[in-house]
Amino acid sequence: MATVPDPHEVLRSTKEKENFQRVTRLFISGGTILLREIFDVICPPSHLPTILKSPATEKQLRSAKLTKPQWDCLYPSPGVYGTSTDFDVTLLFRLLRTICNLIPPATSWDALPTSTDHSLAADLVRIKYYRNSVYGHVNQQMEIPDDEFLSLWKEISETLVRIAQQISPAKQNEWQKATDNFLKEPLTVEDERNIQELQRWYKNDTEVKQYVEKLQTSTEQGIERLETSLQDVQGKLQRAFHAIESKGQNLEGAIHRFQKKTGSCTQARLNSPRAFKMADEMLGKNEKIRMYVG
Repeated sequence: MATVPDPHEVLRSTKEKENFQRVTRLFISGGTILLREIFDVICPPSHLPTILKSPATEKQLRSAKLTKPQWDCLYPSPGVYGTSTDFDVTLLFRLLRTICNLIPPATSWDALPTSTDHSLAADLVRIKYYRNSVYGHVNQQMEIPDDEFLSLWKEISETLVRIAQQISPAKQNEWQKATDNFLKEPLTVEDERNIQELQRWYKNDTEVKQYVEKLQTSTEQGIERLETSLQDVQGKLQRAFHAIESKGQNLEGAIHRFQKKTGSCTQARLNSPRAFKMADEMLGKNEKIRMYVG
């Protein structure tokens, strides 16, 4: 029989839970703000409506498979466009990847970059990678052991500081101090809200993944049905060709036998324009069908 967990044990504060809250703070409070700042540098708020209004941008975003809430965030109503202050870190990452003309890392957008690649694109992929690492703890009592916490904190904070450096040296120093403070400051009620926000990210990303998988399955099934239909059509055309070819061969044989039997006494009749025209039409149709099906 399964042991019923002790509510006090589940709810009590532990060092591992504090570790989880601090990493969540780094992502929510730090990562979102910093990604928004770098996005505003590349796509200034004053110019963002013009960018979003562009048909080329809309085409890029449709290929990015955004969720309806993400799309509604960008295009709240006809002629109205979203602002970066309303974008969460997941949407910001997709926008930076899709419409900001960044060159993807050599390892692609979906794999952890090499340790020597410190480009903006590579650091964006790292943010996504480490976010997924934190996601792995959402359903595990939301705790992170000390050794894993120190490694995660180092990797995430260094990545954020490098992204800040893309803006300016002053911004880099500002974020270096900010990440140091994040590690030392006491936890607050705001950190509980950060966890709720992380859980919302996790839910949204799970839904996106399921949607993409469903779309991929539907596309594959559609392709299979199309291939089956094409094979069926090809088979019917081949059967029709063979039937017509057989009839054409029978016609040619009949004409040959007719000429052989009648000999010279019917030569004049066969030389008539009407007889030649009928024979040419039949043989011509046969050859056209042969060329089309073959």
